[in-house]
Amino acid sequence: MTHRLSKSKIISGIQCLKRLWLEVHRPDLLEYDPSTQARMTTGWRVGEIACSILAPGGVLVGLDQGFGHALDMTSQHLALSTLPIYEATFAHDRILVRSDIVLPAQNGQDGLTVIEVKSSTKVKDYHYQDCAIQYRVLRGIGHEIREMRVAVIDNTFVYPGGGNYAGLLRVEDVTAEIKEMQPQVEEWIGQCLVALHGSIPDLEMGGQCDTPFGCPFQDFCTPNNRPEYPLSCLPRLRAGLSTQLLEEGHADIRDIPPGRLENTTRERVRRVTVSGQEEWLPGTSAILNALPFPWHFLDFETMQFAVPIWVGTRPYEQLPFQWSCHVLDTSSTDPNALRHLEFLDLTGQPPMRGFAESLLAASGTTGTIFVYGHFEAMIIRGLIRRFPDLEAPLQALLDRITDLLPIMREHYYHPQMFGSWSLKSILPCLAPDLSYAELTDVQHGGQAQDAYLEAIAPKTTPSRREELRKALVKYCALDTLGLVRIVEVMRGKG
Repeated sequence: MTHRLSKSKIISGIQCLKRLWLEVHRPDLLEYDPSTQARMTTGWRVGEIACSILAPGGVLVGLDQGFGHALDMTSQHLALSTLPIYEATFAHDRILVRSDIVLPAQNGQDGLTVIEVKSSTKVKDYHYQDCAIQYRVLRGIGHEIREMRVAVIDNTFVYPGGGNYAGLLRVEDVTAEIKEMQPQVEEWIGQCLVALHGSIPDLEMGGQCDTPFGCPFQDFCTPNNRPEYPLSCLPRLRAGLSTQLLEEGHADIRDIPPGRLENTTRERVRRVTVSGQEEWLPGTSAILNALPFPWHFLDFETMQFAVPIWVGTRPYEQLPFQWSCHVLDTSSTDPNALRHLEFLDLTGQPPMRGFAESLLAASGTTGTIFVYGHFEAMIIRGLIRRFPDLEAPLQALLDRITDLLPIMREHYYHPQMFGSWSLKSILPCLAPDLSYAELTDVQHGGQAQDAYLEAIAPKTTPSRREELRKALVKYCALDTLGLVRIVEVMRGKG
């Protein structure tokens, strides 16, 4: 069987020839994570904007009638028109490519200008690879290429409103670089074709499984004899030490002899994993006893837009739309003493001001604010920059924050955390009855963003919006209730 390659398949082959083979021969094994679909959706939106501001008035070459028709349409447009072409389709020597924007020669200039649009904020290695493959195909057909460009997001752009996205994209000329890469392109194509015509490549898992993107075949490739506690569970393990440990025959953390790991935290992980029992180091209750009441347990949810929709916001800026806060006014351990407050704006209007003002009202001016990680503090600093008139009270709120993550990292470890101190790794160990798996619609931050987008969409029905509201409230409240439970356990430790 003779295989044809698309540029995406070749890039998969560059990442891992086994991935390429599976994509072609075993597509039934594909298991894309939610971030993949989100990245594709973002790419489509950025592509639409790019066409409107970089090459308005062009012609879209669709795939509704197949690749053959797309190839014919592209050829006809280039022969008969000088209009820009979106998703221009070309094939040469068994390689098929689609170019985001093609600008035919105009004003006496020779050659085509090809613009590849990316939703990242800088040109990356695989973008050069993408363009180099396109260049090889177009040149093979006989087209002169005047310039190859990559358009990326300029994250300093501030949306002025009115649908004006001029300045959102930064365009870089990559022609010289991709010309130099042409010998590599021939090597990539040859390697891909050889791999596809053979049996499944025998390649072990490694760094290529997550670079530049997570591979959708990782479950298939994970060996059945994978150690229960692999070296990847050791925090911040440098590659050199990992290689040394494997060469010494220590594939499982429990195989590593005492004293081999000089780092205190990694040695603690090894010790606890070997024992099979959780370990608390003393001092947590003393830390908590020094903190004044009322205690507020706080968590935020935010949204990022590659293409901003609100005036005065930037691409990929973390914009808060929801907070949850459990409040314990005194040292009482009575569950009924716990109060829950919340904010969630699903109007589709900018939620940041209402978020900030309601947060200040709920937090009061005294007591301790517990968070888990630096995220909430980062968002509050962003609110200070956005609303200078709220700087004093927001800064006072920041000054009251106690981050539980470094405390837990220093004092607690359980073998089933597998080297992670994230909230979702710790809660099953300390509060197994609090399960994200039982939630509907929203079980993690990515789904919270998806739910928010769906809820503010004009076409969403009121009943569906209410379902999403309830799901978001439950998810965010579970995060802050988890903080409460962590602190409850900490108070009982020495």
